[in-house]
Amino acid sequence: MKRRFLLMAWLGVLLMVLSACAVPAAPGAAPAAPAAGTDQPVEMTFWFGGTAARVAYMQAAVDEYNEMQDAIRITLVETPPSRELIATALSAGQGPDLMWYNHNMPWFFGIEAVYPLNEFIADPVIGINPEQLFPASRQAVQYAGVVQAIPIEAGPGGLLYNRAIFAEAGLTDDDAPTTWEEVEELAVRLTVREGDRVVQWGMVNGAVDWMLQELLLSNGGDWVADDLSRYVSDPDALVEGLEWWRKMRQDLEVIPFPSGVTWAGIEAMQVGSEAFVRGEAAMSGFHGIGAAAGMLDQNPDLDIAAVLTPLGPSANGVRTISPGFGGIFVMATNPAPQEGYMFAKWFFEEKALGFVAISPGTVPTTTAALEDPDIQNDPYLGFGRVIEDMQNARLRNFHVFPGRLDVRVQEPAMAESVMLGQSTPQEAVERFLRHAEQVFDLYAEDLAEFLEEYAIVW
Repeated sequence: MKRRFLLMAWLGVLLMVLSACAVPAAPGAAPAAPAAGTDQPVEMTFWFGGTAARVAYMQAAVDEYNEMQDAIRITLVETPPSRELIATALSAGQGPDLMWYNHNMPWFFGIEAVYPLNEFIADPVIGINPEQLFPASRQAVQYAGVVQAIPIEAGPGGLLYNRAIFAEAGLTDDDAPTTWEEVEELAVRLTVREGDRVVQWGMVNGAVDWMLQELLLSNGGDWVADDLSRYVSDPDALVEGLEWWRKMRQDLEVIPFPSGVTWAGIEAMQVGSEAFVRGEAAMSGFHGIGAAAGMLDQNPDLDIAAVLTPLGPSANGVRTISPGFGGIFVMATNPAPQEGYMFAKWFFEEKALGFVAISPGTVPTTTAALEDPDIQNDPYLGFGRVIEDMQNARLRNFHVFPGRLDVRVQEPAMAESVMLGQSTPQEAVERFLRHAEQVFDLYAEDLAEFLEEYAIVW
């Protein structure tokens, strides 16, 4: 009994020592909620990253919100520079309370990482009227019946073009391409060579995977069947797209060899667009037009504009888009999720249009943009035209679904084998679809559950 007592005493001393020497919580760790009955605000961390202008705008908004209410105190923290670091922090319970991220949240980190906002957005007092948002953006934030974020900006795929290069060739915004045929004609016309060396490309590709996505969607096809039973519901449309891409690279030599994938990060995606950033390419596509913000951050002297992805020959005039979004997530570990939601709602209603106005390439999610002259007359991108095209497009809701990365990881190899002449487009697509079929078989149960739970609830 005496030995046991002594052992417990030593353990007590050891625990006190360890407590005194405890390592402080990692930066950005979720704070504890205040004790019941206190009037102290809940401290929340908000992970955010972006261009200097976007960070400054968000910091000013956070400061303003902190001053106008007493429920929470928000601290803006730079988001870790890699997805791996974010995932590690979230899994260790040391992530933020609020986070700015995009539509890939459930794909990268699991839908369990966020707090469902359904109860808040539907509340008759604090909810958000769905008519305040464009339907495409409102639907894009919903994943298997979960409203996962408040969308602030949309990120449709499109084509950027250099206005200065267009002007030198006697072209205006009215000459921006709306079809693949027009893209090809302009790329041939605007490619400049000195001997065998290209000094100005007609077009560059920002990312292999996004180019593939846009080729199929803009050519009348779809990546996922509505019942999630198969991948690429119209393979002929993809074959046609790969053949045109190969022609642009190998036969016409008006685009460089594509490189970079979006899931490797924005830096890798922009590898293929470096010539455009330097002002040495007439067009950059097909990829998210949100890339414009990063490009202008690197080269503020660029004079660029955008159109949604030009249509392929099999599209029959019907545009399909996967809009994606950037927005504010309330994380699952947030000690006061309703208060976190209230900040996201306030930013959406009061600050979103100003935020988009300093973020070239991003499209507003709020219908108020239709009446805002600063948005409609945007000097970079001409949002009046882009928004009109988005409203008339067919929306692809299943932009993110179980097993998506396991399917898409083989897409760059499919494209590269065609570009290198190792496979015909038909052979490459058939080989890729065999891989996709195996993945869909592997995820059959998860896909069935996802389809059953998927619903537009807002």
